[in-house]
Amino acid sequence: MVSQKREIPLTLAPPLNPSLLHLSDEERDFLHAVITPNDEELRARILNIQKRAYEKYPYPCIRAFHFVNLMMTANAIYPTVLEAGKKGDSLFLDLGCCMGTDVRKLVYDGYPASRVLGCDLRPEYIQLGYELFGDADGSPIHFFASDVFDLSTDLQHTQGDTAPPRDPATVTDLSQLRGALTHIYAGALFHLFDEETQRELAVRLVTLLRRGPGAIIFGRHQGLREEGYIKDHLSRRRYGHSEKSWAHLWKSIFKEAEGEAFAERVVVQATLREQFAPHVFDTETPTYMLYWSVQII
Repeated sequence: MVSQKREIPLTLAPPLNPSLLHLSDEERDFLHAVITPNDEELRARILNIQKRAYEKYPYPCIRAFHFVNLMMTANAIYPTVLEAGKKGDSLFLDLGCCMGTDVRKLVYDGYPASRVLGCDLRPEYIQLGYELFGDADGSPIHFFASDVFDLSTDLQHTQGDTAPPRDPATVTDLSQLRGALTHIYAGALFHLFDEETQRELAVRLVTLLRRGPGAIIFGRHQGLREEGYIKDHLSRRRYGHSEKSWAHLWKSIFKEAEGEAFAERVVVQATLREQFAPHVFDTETPTYMLYWSVQII
């Protein structure tokens, strides 16, 4: 059973804290190149966008300025994805793209823009991304709003069941991408849900994947050393996978979809990192993030 995430009442959300804005050299160089070389102008634009986003949806990741951090590039499989994209015959989706910083960096690094899609449940985030980057009329990346939980969970499709979109720029719903994607990124998404809903989400991603050699699903989200429910400061029911349980989840889904022999060709990498100090999310302990990839070989 799918359990949709609860909205956070603004009364429970901690106030914004500008001191949480920290940019790495790579992030600063990228934002200077694509937004403005002026530090003061860049900071002012980021703070303005953050304020407006937080008023609408007061999520911890918005408060922590993760919408301008480069999370995708920190995944060990990123260079593999990038090089595959440059070779062609690929189609990339960032699911839960927020304001689209990661996919804009992906294109900046050389992945063909015409083969990159960004999707978020919140069209407001997509619009704020256009305002942040100033490219509403010129972004080469196609962004659209759609709900992944509207997708069917039927895993029993064979290659070629659904014709891939001839022009990715015409896609308006995730259902149009069934069996079409070579690369899927899901950053800071799975940890929003309970255990059963995380499995339901993973199943839906597998239905979107072109299940051939080289296909990759990857991402990052909060995890735990030992799987179990996360102690959530906003009283949300969220599950945290361990490195071991995360690999087991994906293996079991591919076994169900394609059989045991196919599942043996699925390589799951998962690494848990201590990443955020308690003050970032107003927690009692540091936050651990699971960086992971699922690759068909």
